Amino acid sequence: MKRTIAIAGILALMAFAPQQTKTYKLEFTAEETQVIYDALGELPAKKAEVIRFKLVQQVNEQNKTDKK
Repeated sequence: MKRTIAIAGILALMAFAPQQTKTYKLEFTAEETQVIYDALGELPAKKAEVIRFKLVQQVNEQNKTDKK
């Protein structure tokens, strides 16, 4: 019984621990980026549109800094 309570306590603590989102920096050519964007368009919008928007946003930001 004590073991079950201890395990439940550990699980409860882990559930409330702040989770940090892991991010990655990747480099692709313009053509590769377009392929990824198009491939994401084949997935259900519910899953892919947020990623497609983020991809466009980051490409636009990088293109602005390249022109300066």
